[in-house]
Amino acid sequence: MIRRLLPLAVFFCQPALAEPAFLEAPSVRTNPNPAVPLAAVLSFRTSGPVTTTVSLDDGSRQWQVQFGPRHDPAKGLPLVDLGAGKDIRLRVRISDKTGAVDAPGSLSLRTPVLPAPGLSWPTLTTTLADSAVLEPGLRFISVRRRAPGRQDFQTRAQQQFSRGWGLILALDARGEVRWYYISQRRVAGIKPSPDGTLIFTTEDQRVVMIDMLGNILRQWYPEMRRLGPVQGGTQITGLQTLHHEPSLTPWGTYISMSANGREIADYPTSVTDPQAPRKPTMVMGDKIVEFDADGKVVWEWDTFDHLDPKMLHYHTFQPYWAVRGYPGYADWTHGNGITFDEKNNLVIASFKHLDALVAIDRKTKEIRWIFSDPQGWPERFQSRILKPVGLTRFPWSQHHPHVTPWGTIVYFDNGMFQARPFDGRRIVPFHESYSRAVEIKVDPRAMTVSELWTSEKEQKPDSCINWAMGDAHRLPTTNNMLVIRSFCPPITDKLNDQNEYDLTQRFVDDVPYAGRVEEYSRTSPGTRLSQTRFDDPNEILQWQLYGGFHAPSIYWEDKAGAAN
Repeated sequence: MIRRLLPLAVFFCQPALAEPAFLEAPSVRTNPNPAVPLAAVLSFRTSGPVTTTVSLDDGSRQWQVQFGPRHDPAKGLPLVDLGAGKDIRLRVRISDKTGAVDAPGSLSLRTPVLPAPGLSWPTLTTTLADSAVLEPGLRFISVRRRAPGRQDFQTRAQQQFSRGWGLILALDARGEVRWYYISQRRVAGIKPSPDGTLIFTTEDQRVVMIDMLGNILRQWYPEMRRLGPVQGGTQITGLQTLHHEPSLTPWGTYISMSANGREIADYPTSVTDPQAPRKPTMVMGDKIVEFDADGKVVWEWDTFDHLDPKMLHYHTFQPYWAVRGYPGYADWTHGNGITFDEKNNLVIASFKHLDALVAIDRKTKEIRWIFSDPQGWPERFQSRILKPVGLTRFPWSQHHPHVTPWGTIVYFDNGMFQARPFDGRRIVPFHESYSRAVEIKVDPRAMTVSELWTSEKEQKPDSCINWAMGDAHRLPTTNNMLVIRSFCPPITDKLNDQNEYDLTQRFVDDVPYAGRVEEYSRTSPGTRLSQTRFDDPNEILQWQLYGGFHAPSIYWEDKAGAAN
């Protein structure tokens, strides 16, 4: 075997590759956007693209954050998940394929303390079970404040107090606030985007995308928005509203509920008197709209074309749409969540006022199955209704379905009424009911649905009865269940949740209440492992939790995937 030797000059002529270098020393400043106080921006200049590793130490916690080469430190690197009232030391290392270099010395940073509990911050109290094994990571929660009182009777100032403020916060497993964002409008559903941003819907009919420093990057709004165009926003043609929760599709588009009104002749005017006169009525029904980043609608499914607009709910004529600029409109479907079954190419939507989850074939737009109590559904839908196996109860005024990585569906069951108008059944009164989180498995071939897990199967002394919202998620590491209870009024027969126009009784919105974030074991019924309460100890305010999600880290870029 003959080896060819290269001249020594060849080796000596090759220039040595230089290690990365700091051209400007690192500096750190507090986040210039006051919407996210528990954040900072790290800046420096380097000789070329580098990977940046930041080591942080607040005296009780040590962690690292890494930014890849496409993140230019000269433009600023976001430092989030810092906690409140912390003195933090940080060190910076840069690296590329030639080697690594540490910045000399360290930097220091002081984060502000949390706001004092009051009109703009709840009192947070966390209780942990003994020896509880909790899911690592963060729980992102959409928080709302509200002045007590029936919405149709509130003053303009009271309504503005509720709607002109929103809070998204991130809690760790022990209930410590690690990040938060203050919104100028009330926030509904929130979702992480794979590009590291956060998207959410606001009460003024916008879908908003922010970075984790709180900077608004994109906004979308419906063409016929009652408040007019959004400056710098992207219009979605042909829509009246955008509401509840935006979702990301697995293929990178956005999907949302859009309620749109139609006049229906000979519509009922009562949910308690079958002999009440009928009249032409503007009815709000949901359209599921999928749109791209430019606001172009690429897929839609209209409930008016596929479901029965004369199916009633005991809240059909409550003032949900009246206080949102549509007086006199009946609230027919009240869509409140969308999720995806990629394996079967299904869009699964929750319609609160139909007490149903409906699975839609994305290709054909046909209804594949309906998960609902069959009583009260017209005959033409009966063959699509799933048959229950081991079910504690059907969903009633449910919220927020999520398809899990295991192919199951988790949703929050508010448990309201457990009957439909004129179906002959007794309404289960508020004080006899309970709300719960549920996990189910659907067999589309057998057309059956099995209950795999529930947080509870009966009312308990510490039960919570929501009449709206709520959320639940199966957690990836511990297999625990995250349960978000939107608000928990006192359980008493002195409260009515059926009709806020009935002045002979106190309505559930008349009294103070608190929300809860809980973690359960996946035994069924579940054992509660932790609880964080959102309270006003003076009982002046109502604190509501719309919903949320879990993330292993706040730096979820390229890790989140489409968030169901």
